[in-house]
Amino acid sequence: HKEESHHYYVCFRSFFAGNVAACEKRIAMLETCIDPDADLQSMLWWILMSKDKDLIYNMYTLVDEMGDYNLCEIMCRRLCELDPDNLTSKNKLVTALLYNCKDADAEMLSRKCLEARKASLGETHP
Repeated sequence: HKEESHHYYVCFRSFFAGNVAACEKRIAMLETCIDPDADLQSMLWWILMSKDKDLIYNMYTLVDEMGDYNLCEIMCRRLCELDPDNLTSKNKLVTALLYNCKDADAEMLSRKCLEARKASLGETHP
C-alpha cells in the first residue's frame, strides 16, 4: 500500500498547499464520516447507505480529486439513486464511466441526459 499511500499524499499535498479553506472543508467532511475504529469497507458501506446527498457528493469530490474513478462511479450511482432527475449527477457518472472504459454505458447515459436537457429547456433554447 506504500505506493498508493504516496499517491494520495502527493494529491493532498498539492491540493492543500496554500488552500486553507479547502483543507478545512475536506477535514470537516472526513471527520463527519470516518470512524477511526472502522475498516474501510464498513466506512464506505455507511456512506453509501446514507441518504445524505451532500455527504456522498463531498466524498465523490474527494475521491475524484484523488483520481479513484471506480469509487467515483459508485458514489455517482448512489447519487443518481437518491435523485434520479439530477442531470449533474448523471453527467458526473458519464465521466466516471468513461474513465473506467465503459464507453457504451457512458454513451447511452449521455444521450439520455441530452434528451432530458432538451426536454427541460425546450427546443428553442440555444
